[in-house]
Amino acid sequence: MIPILHGEVREGDAPLPGVTVTLHQVSSDLSGEIDSNQAGADGTFQLRLPRVPDHGVRSEVYFASVRHLGLLYLGPAITSPAQLDSLYLIQAFDTLSVPPGGATLPVAVRNLLLEKVEEGWEATDFLQLRQGGARTLYSPEEGVVWRYPLPASARDFEVGQADLAPDAVRFLGGDLALFAPIPPGDRFFLVRYRISGDDFTIPVPGRTEVMEVLVRTPGPDAEFPPLVPSTPRELEPGLVFRRYTATDLTDTEVLGRVLDGDPRFRAEWLGLILAAVLGGAGVFAYRNRRCLDGTLTQSPTPPHRKDLLLAIAELDEAFDEGKGSTEKERASYLARRRALLRQLKQLS
Repeated sequence: MIPILHGEVREGDAPLPGVTVTLHQVSSDLSGEIDSNQAGADGTFQLRLPRVPDHGVRSEVYFASVRHLGLLYLGPAITSPAQLDSLYLIQAFDTLSVPPGGATLPVAVRNLLLEKVEEGWEATDFLQLRQGGARTLYSPEEGVVWRYPLPASARDFEVGQADLAPDAVRFLGGDLALFAPIPPGDRFFLVRYRISGDDFTIPVPGRTEVMEVLVRTPGPDAEFPPLVPSTPRELEPGLVFRRYTATDLTDTEVLGRVLDGDPRFRAEWLGLILAAVLGGAGVFAYRNRRCLDGTLTQSPTPPHRKDLLLAIAELDEAFDEGKGSTEKERASYLARRRALLRQLKQLS
């Protein structure tokens, strides 16, 4: 019996008729388009799979995509026969162009991990961006979709794991800049950089729902007003971070200051750290923090299979369209693709 995928394409809550639906196969060895069909007047479609999916036996994944208003949308990953028994939904959205310089969006969560070094600080910055609208935000000129300032002395910028298309996150004039369309929902990314000097200012524009600064111990005594000290976190045995937190910040600045005196803990920190260690507080990504291009062992919010598939599909599509014509670009394409496939395999 030939396995058939029965699905529907929607734009918002309404069926999206007439679009071409493409079936993809992704494995550790290859990926590509294997079938296509056109959605009917009611948005429904059927696609024929080459065999019954069984991710427990074969490390391959199927998924379907549509291109709507110039943007690519994916359905969920197909890995088991049971998924063929229910309607397969591909959710697309109307689009909204952003003004020059990008849209203003709230940050749901920001975790800034700091480690003191001789010339300043090493920073690992995790941001979860919230796009609460009903349309996908994009730049008609392929420019900045969202922009966010970093400390003025930030340098040696590197992009780690991200819940966005490849090369979407860049460093632009001292700011984080996103160049990829942002559909409704939450997106996350992780970047690293160095901060020169002991004291610095962290810009916090717009609204930030939750912000935490975590300082690795041992290290100098510091403060980060308006954030206040909270229970430290032990991210792994023996790796303790002092923690400063705040909620519902709006258009403010966090002032990082190293305090004078012995860098050993003050008395009030000792009780907090003891409570954290005894209580087994806190576990989120810090291990292997120097690994780049999606090779982190663990992240604060792990990537979903769908996001990795989208990244692979967009990477392949960009290369096939001729954007990777030089040897250097081809090598970069292959390296990113291998990293994404490693993450996909880890979720198997």
